[in-house]
Amino acid sequence: MRFRNSLAIGLTVLALGGCTSTIPGTASPVPGQGPVITKAEPCALLTQDHANALGVTYPGEERAAKPDQKTPAVCRFRKLEDVRKASNLEVSLSKDLSLNEYMNGAQSGEKFGIGGFTWTRYATILGPDYCSLSTELTPDSFVEIASESPDHTEGNACDLAKAAAPAVASKLPGGQQDPQITAPPGQKPAEPGGPLVTTDPCAMLKPEQTAQLRLGPTGEPMKSSSDPNQTGCEWADTDGDKGEKAFDLWFYTSKAIDEAPSLITQGEPQDFDSGDRKWKLYTESGSKLCAAGLAITATSTVAIIAGNLDDPAKACDVIKAAVPLLNANLPPSS
Repeated sequence: MRFRNSLAIGLTVLALGGCTSTIPGTASPVPGQGPVITKAEPCALLTQDHANALGVTYPGEERAAKPDQKTPAVCRFRKLEDVRKASNLEVSLSKDLSLNEYMNGAQSGEKFGIGGFTWTRYATILGPDYCSLSTELTPDSFVEIASESPDHTEGNACDLAKAAAPAVASKLPGGQQDPQITAPPGQKPAEPGGPLVTTDPCAMLKPEQTAQLRLGPTGEPMKSSSDPNQTGCEWADTDGDKGEKAFDLWFYTSKAIDEAPSLITQGEPQDFDSGDRKWKLYTESGSKLCAAGLAITATSTVAIIAGNLDDPAKACDVIKAAVPLLNANLPPSS
């Protein structure tokens, strides 16, 4: 199928389906409705306010129609940086290609009544992880919206497409105006929250505890240059340039444990229970570094980075010794 080829090279496809109408006479705006479509400008179907509400970048990136390949003009609104559980959004608009010709026999599925239109989901060669919704404007004009599952599961593939549908509909003839736009869960960065916001990382180890770990008595506050919601503390090692490395403790006040940069770069985690706390231990064979993470809330995380510069087999020793001490000082998880 022709339009599925564009998806295969990395484009996400959505289709808005269903309301067939012919607009006679000269195209002109209808009071209280969106503009009449006179040329294919898919990037004009979302405003900056819409994009902000949906958690996608603005302006979008437009790709011209390809009449010889029977593909419409497409606008891609990319997901925001540093949001791992998010989807890109694409909006396609045709002015001289019928929906049936474009779909080329693709199987239709669920229908959704949103914003004054019926949106039909069409199957794609990329499978159920992708969502294509479409609506027909005239016999030779249609809109398509596409999104994908951020975690490669079928259940949420259409979440962003359906969330965008009211915004797109409000820019089409006859669409409902002043839509309420809400991004799907995980599409936008979480707001800082939880007890870590008001907790001092450097107060999480007392001098008598750092002595047990062979670390300096007081920690040095740290701030992230890229994330204002990440703060930390570093305790110096006391065995010279080799052996144990400095002990870093980071607080992420707006990231889930599987989104914290200090952790996701450290390999696959293993469960590491200590007392009633459910920690994750991140280590790789032969690595001189070790990391551990603890979820305080669904969107706030404690991360530890340590290691041994001489003996990779001892990379996690200090972390394993520090976790029980930290458990007593950290705020409770919820």
